[in-house]
Amino acid sequence: MASQNPRVGVCPRCGDSINHWHVLVEYETGNDARYWAECPGCGGVVDPNA
Repeated sequence: MASQNPRVGVCPRCGDSINHWHVLVEYETGNDARYWAECPGCGGVVDPNA
């Protein structure tokens, strides 16, 4: 849940923290939630779980 864990990962390009409010797309694979998010540091659209 976003309010309990706002951080979803880090940017694989610049290493900046990516929080739930940066998420553009959220989807599920099996039992895992996956994300595409806009990095606040470099501005790229990244997979913070990569």
